[in-house]
Amino acid sequence: MDKKIEILENNRNQHIDDFYLKFKEKLEQTHMFPSDYIFKYIVPSEQSIIARLCAIFDDPNTSFSTRDSKNGKYTSITVKVPVNDADDIIIYYRQASAIDGIMAL
Repeated sequence: MDKKIEILENNRNQHIDDFYLKFKEKLEQTHMFPSDYIFKYIVPSEQSIIARLCAIFDDPNTSFSTRDSKNGKYTSITVKVPVNDADDIIIYYRQASAIDGIMAL
């Protein structure tokens, strides 16, 4: 049983890696680097989650804007950050994806 789980996990990781490789190609075709890049996320309105997301973007030139949902359950966060290349963008997305409950737009 453990072998099957290991194989499935490897397949899942391969799928994710394939996605990021294709995404990197598209970024390189459509963006000039270095430049500013805008990330948009929706997260549960919990200060610990918001702080964890903001901590990922440690560049001093990063700007954040937030907006709470109508019922206050979620917060949308827009992040504008300077990036050197497509790899920087992918690193930010991968780090953010480790946060429970986050949705990247």
